[in-house]
Amino acid sequence: MENRGDSGGVAVVIGVVLVLLLLLVGGVGVVYFVTRQQMALAIQAERALMAETQARMEAERARAEAEAAAASRSAAMEKQPATNQGDSIRSSVESILSAQEDAWNRGDVDAFMEHYWKSEELTFSSEGKTTRGWTATLARYRERYPTPEMMGRLKLSGLEVTPLGDTAALVLGQWKVERERGPLSGSFSLVVRKFEERWQIVHDHTSRVNE
Repeated sequence: MENRGDSGGVAVVIGVVLVLLLLLVGGVGVVYFVTRQQMALAIQAERALMAETQARMEAERARAEAEAAAASRSAAMEKQPATNQGDSIRSSVESILSAQEDAWNRGDVDAFMEHYWKSEELTFSSEGKTTRGWTATLARYRERYPTPEMMGRLKLSGLEVTPLGDTAALVLGQWKVERERGPLSGSFSLVVRKFEERWQIVHDHTSRVNE
């Protein structure tokens, strides 16, 4: 009877031990499972954060590229009108010089002078002297070139037109007159201004190489 009681006690102890082992193993399994789940969630969160960061960087890069492209287009648009304006000024100035050339070669001093500013503030410098006023400049031309033969054939060349804003320009060039009594040639610089829709010469500085 005593041996049977001891055997029963041993069985109980073994049972308790087995229960404790099962609980221990189960606890470790639960901890392992929970840990794995936490790690998986952490990895997912990290990946989501990386994807969000990359998407934000892509968006920033796309916005920066769009802003750069817009700035480039804006600069091109601002530059283009300026270029067109400069071309327009050059074309206008060259046209009045061409008209002067034609008038001179017709022997028409009055038509030649139509492209000078009709003002007493007009200045014409040549041979170390400055003539002031449109009327005085016309008189000077008539005195020095009284006939078509004296005027000869005028040719302007080497024109350089530099716009000085929207309503003024500097003109450099060379001139040459062919005539029976001998050619004349030299260089000139002009200041032209726009009055309403018309360009006119407000200052003329002409130098002569020979007579």
